[in-house]
Amino acid sequence: MDSFWQQDVVNDWNDEYSPRKVILPQPQFTIKDADAIDPLLLDEARKESKKCFALRKHSLAEKFVLELDAKVTKGEISRLSQETGGVRIIWSKTLQSTAGRAIWRRESIRDAIDPHTIRYRHYASIELAEKVIDDESRLLNTVAHEFCHLTTYMIDGVKTNPHGKNFKDWGAKVSEMFSNLGIVVSTKHSYTIDYKYIWQCQKCSFLYKRHSKSIDPSRQGCGRGCKGLLTQIKPALKGSGGKARTLTDYQLFVKENMSKVKQANPGSPQKEIMSLVGKSYKEHKASKSKGGIGTVEVVESRQSTPEEDRAAFVSRKLNFLDLTSD
Repeated sequence: MDSFWQQDVVNDWNDEYSPRKVILPQPQFTIKDADAIDPLLLDEARKESKKCFALRKHSLAEKFVLELDAKVTKGEISRLSQETGGVRIIWSKTLQSTAGRAIWRRESIRDAIDPHTIRYRHYASIELAEKVIDDESRLLNTVAHEFCHLTTYMIDGVKTNPHGKNFKDWGAKVSEMFSNLGIVVSTKHSYTIDYKYIWQCQKCSFLYKRHSKSIDPSRQGCGRGCKGLLTQIKPALKGSGGKARTLTDYQLFVKENMSKVKQANPGSPQKEIMSLVGKSYKEHKASKSKGGIGTVEVVESRQSTPEEDRAAFVSRKLNFLDLTSD
């Protein structure tokens, strides 16, 4: 019964036993005359946009929490959590059933002089799903949603009805004050997750979506009863409609000569092997620019024996001695 009231225990139980939420399709951003633009350029633009967002998402979330607190609660959440460092932003790679969740715990502390005097210490954090939140709009809406949970817990003291009247009142207030940012606090999230890998069954057309390349079509088939073969459709494989990647001169050089350098330098670390390949490529490029044939010299690097090291050391010392003087 004691565990029933612990927020961490409840969250862990929900993650393990609750059914996964149905992910509804969400309209994606569109570019005017997108059909006339090279698909490769569009893909590169989306990747660059995601990289920029990844660099600033943490600071953006922290600043928005402070702005929400200042305008919505007049700084009450910051005051209550000041002793424990304020509201923490946590990015989770394992959270997939929802876009985010609010975690709150209150600790009762009795005064040492007067035992009847009790003060409270609040621990508050907002956990965000890295694999779901991939743009600014989702981030702001999710943070606003979880912030309303914290206000319901910490200010209203309501812990038994997370999406009840108190939550909806806070949500309406936040939605009205931040409508210019497109903030709409609802009771459910319906974000489309951008999976890196997707396989499709050739019989029933069911899609298997994963964040890592965890499906091997040569060993695994469709698990929905039809046992059909799986085909990877994202990213598209070579020969299946996808464009083959063009290698640079350096990449071609490495591909052709890496094995030669490894054979000539057995036991050498990969960092040293790459250094030797790079040196050979520079010599090859210089020879090619001078009109030479462009032959490749394989540089050998091996570990010397202790006897060779001592002999080299004595040789270096003798170089500093003038043996011709009387």
